[in-house]
Amino acid sequence: MRATAAVAFSLLLSSVAGVPQSPAGIFAEANKLYQNGEFSGAELLYKRLVEARSDSGALFYNLGNACFKQRRLGEAIYYWEKAQRKLPGDRDVKENLELAGLLVVDRIEIPSDPLPVRLIDWAAHFLTIDQESWVILILFLCANAMLGLYLMVPGRRSSWGRAGSIAAAFLLLIFCSSLGWKLYEQHWKREGIIVEQKADIRSGPGPGNVTVFTVHEGIKVRIRGELAGWYQVSLANGWTGWLEKDSLRIL
Repeated sequence: MRATAAVAFSLLLSSVAGVPQSPAGIFAEANKLYQNGEFSGAELLYKRLVEARSDSGALFYNLGNACFKQRRLGEAIYYWEKAQRKLPGDRDVKENLELAGLLVVDRIEIPSDPLPVRLIDWAAHFLTIDQESWVILILFLCANAMLGLYLMVPGRRSSWGRAGSIAAAFLLLIFCSSLGWKLYEQHWKREGIIVEQKADIRSGPGPGNVTVFTVHEGIKVRIRGELAGWYQVSLANGWTGWLEKDSLRIL
């Protein structure tokens, strides 16, 4: 009830202040505030769109910029990571994340993957889930059309139909495997970004447990489990422990 009243009051104030109520209008107004250096005001409007279930890559990118301008590195990285999932090939998002990586306090040393593994990972994440779904649909239609050509048209054209259906089926298998991996990552491989400036990782869920190590804002962690307001997390180097939920934002 409080949340509903708060949202209604916020909308009333926005209406009185002359802020447009359409998503496009709110986004334009937020951009205007950002350009005028009113970063906190822009952030509030961007978050209104997020709360209204707008999840475009441009929205997350701009929201990350607003947080970065207010020196909240962890939240900026969180929103840029979300933007990258919507815009995997966007150069600006990539450059911002690279810059933010230089500002993160913690340096976690992990061995680099072999080049073939890195290339496969890049190819698997080149397209978004929605884009890959459309590619799969098109390949499925092409494979069936080519198969129909092979079965129904005699002569040399049938060989083209056979070769085309095999090629389309092969590509279809590859893209289905890639999509399956993306869906697995989205639903089972849970990750998050540390948003507190400093967070203690403990040996168990609760403030009475021993602090095993400390992390700082901007670090990405893997979520292994949760219990009573705590997440069990692991770092890229294999270190594990328990972290209060308020210190983390789930991607």
